[in-house]
Amino acid sequence: MSAIVAGPLKGLRVLDCGTAIVGPWSATLLSFLGADAIKVERPSGEITRLARPHQNGWSTAYTVANLCKQSIELDFKDPKSKPAIERLLSQADVVIENYRPGVADRIGIGFQQASVINPHIVYGSSSGWGDVGPMRDMSAVDSHLQAFSGFASLNGAVGGAPEMLRYTHIDPSGGTFLAAGVLLGVINRQRFGTGSHVVTSHLAMTLAMQASRIAETLATNKPIPRSGSACTASAPNQCFKTRDGKYIAITVQTADQWTAFCRALRKPELEQDQRFSSNTRRVENREALATIISDEVSALPARWWIIQFENVDVPNCTVLDAEDVLVHAHILENEYLVTVEPDHTGPMLSGGLPWSFSKTHASMARPTPEPGADTTSALEHGFGEEREANSSNKAATDACLPLDGLKVVDLTQGYAGPSIGLLLAEVGAAVTKIEPKAGDWSRDLAPHSADSASEVFIALNRNKTTQSLDPDQADDARVIKSLIADADILLIDWEENQNSALSHLIKSSQHERLITLNLSYFGEKGPLAGRAGSELIIQAMTGYVKALGAPEHEPIRVGADIAESAATGMGLLGVLAALYHRYVSGEGQTVSVSRLGAMMSLRSLHWAAISNPDAWLGPSYCLAETDPPRHGYRTQDSNVFVSMMNLREEAGFTAMLGELDMSADVAGNERFLKEGRTTIGMGFLSGDYHDLWETYLVRRPSTEVLDIFNRNGATAVAFPELDQLMEHPQVNALGLIDQCEGRRYLRAPWRGPWTPPVLVPVQIQNDKPQRRTKKTAKAAQG
Repeated sequence: MSAIVAGPLKGLRVLDCGTAIVGPWSATLLSFLGADAIKVERPSGEITRLARPHQNGWSTAYTVANLCKQSIELDFKDPKSKPAIERLLSQADVVIENYRPGVADRIGIGFQQASVINPHIVYGSSSGWGDVGPMRDMSAVDSHLQAFSGFASLNGAVGGAPEMLRYTHIDPSGGTFLAAGVLLGVINRQRFGTGSHVVTSHLAMTLAMQASRIAETLATNKPIPRSGSACTASAPNQCFKTRDGKYIAITVQTADQWTAFCRALRKPELEQDQRFSSNTRRVENREALATIISDEVSALPARWWIIQFENVDVPNCTVLDAEDVLVHAHILENEYLVTVEPDHTGPMLSGGLPWSFSKTHASMARPTPEPGADTTSALEHGFGEEREANSSNKAATDACLPLDGLKVVDLTQGYAGPSIGLLLAEVGAAVTKIEPKAGDWSRDLAPHSADSASEVFIALNRNKTTQSLDPDQADDARVIKSLIADADILLIDWEENQNSALSHLIKSSQHERLITLNLSYFGEKGPLAGRAGSELIIQAMTGYVKALGAPEHEPIRVGADIAESAATGMGLLGVLAALYHRYVSGEGQTVSVSRLGAMMSLRSLHWAAISNPDAWLGPSYCLAETDPPRHGYRTQDSNVFVSMMNLREEAGFTAMLGELDMSADVAGNERFLKEGRTTIGMGFLSGDYHDLWETYLVRRPSTEVLDIFNRNGATAVAFPELDQLMEHPQVNALGLIDQCEGRRYLRAPWRGPWTPPVLVPVQIQNDKPQRRTKKTAKAAQG
């Protein structure tokens, strides 16, 4: 690993008061980007230290979520700690916490207390369910969010029950969005001179991860059917079994890819079949199309099909397991998987850096100490030398959004790039989206609106000025060049702009203050660089497909577009870090983010767990590829998920057993009674006792089961479908869904002292030219 270098956040001071994963991972990402971070926790250690598996006696999840930070132990409730706490708060630029609402205030480190000590503080808060609403005081772990947020409702076999991913994804992904929200507050302070309280929730960020699927359900008011490895937006887009028993993931997203796919399959007649004449028609007739493809693919081995599809640049990948990923040449060459070496744990695997910066390189080389090792030093010196308070030349007003006055040119298509552009628009940037003459390919996704554009395109491209321009035409080229020359931020799909007229135009238009984001699927070097990819391909390549369904059955994809949302979060975070650096130094730079790198980073907790564990323990990580599907617990009428990880009193556990009529039957089960909270939900013995719990839960309706658990100190939630969740009082209380001209939209996951911009619908071009494919272009030239 390279020596420590100064990242774009050099000099930023972060006080990490977080617990579990979301808050600590957020601070760790900021540390990778160059910030000086201090983690502070109670002397007995936060709860994640108990999470299994352990390596050399230390929790792997805790360790990898807290890389590259100083670590101190401090009792917030002890009056003797007050001077040290106040000193740290006075020196910090940022405070991050993810307690339940009110907890930070009670222990003396809430926003109001912190802002009295340090008026310029940027304070980031993320509770489980939000600071308002009927669920505000409930605790939450990753699986609660998977179950309740609709995330699990998108996963499962056709006609099957909702299914949870068998390891933590919501928490690290949420930490990424929290880190981006914090940087928005920092940039707001740089520009306008004021501190701020940036508030989000694990629930809000989980909905942001599902933006494309939420667009669909808000438009149709229907649940999204579970489709195995297939997808409701495009077809073919699923896994097929080959002659040698392997599964290959195949995706067709564009018209050119459909033509190439038919050629590779040796079935050119499919192009003329009216059932498959457009993406929406292929989705409508997906089962018939899948049968034709399956018959062909099953006749030959996986290697044959990989060759055929790679020859014509159709996205494909065999479904990989963890062992495949650990030795994959492309992943290793791009350092998407690295070894970190804390002294107290020994060498441990982690996802690598998800960004590459052209001038201020991020780094994971900063030491990771044993918990509490920096207590004496930090209490004596704090963050180091005192600094002058932050100031700005511009007066702030209540109307100021963090990016007011900044200009963004969005040249991207599909999901991730447009999502980043939208989130920049949500905090004040003026975003101009430039489409090719044939239009953004996501216009053709299903379902379509009455305006003949997909619901995904409409949702992700609101609040932007859209123009259709052809870089091969002189007049259009001048417009593009002028827009880029005047821009602060430029968003690019890296694969689409190699050796093209647009690529040369971009290079000639870039200026020294411009921040350019290059988005790719696989990265810009290695054997897969430049190849076409997709959501499903990245899921298959990073092992996510192996963490759903039964090992002996057909693969199941994660229904949410998690690779796209991973690139959205990491891409946005990279842009904001570069923007922070520009305000410090005056220089712009290029940031590169790949979907593969972003997903590998978010899966760091899993890589750490399977590095060299003391024991192969579950229920997550180690057992992710071998456990049966996780549907929660059946009740009389529906499934629920239950966790007791925050259960404080043994009396609560005893009361639950009594109300569920379990007491007499488990009276002689010493192991069960001793382990208590670890026998259910996220506990490492939950697999051993799942059937025992379910025997009693299935006798009662879900409302009664939820009441018994929640009233006695556990946390239990239902599994709503995504359309049901949109009407839930907790979502309504958070104000995450807004309306404009009869259409509902998902808003940004953060709330700050600024007022969000008014919704502006995308302007649909109904006279959009026929999509120009390689075939039609050749005919036109002839």
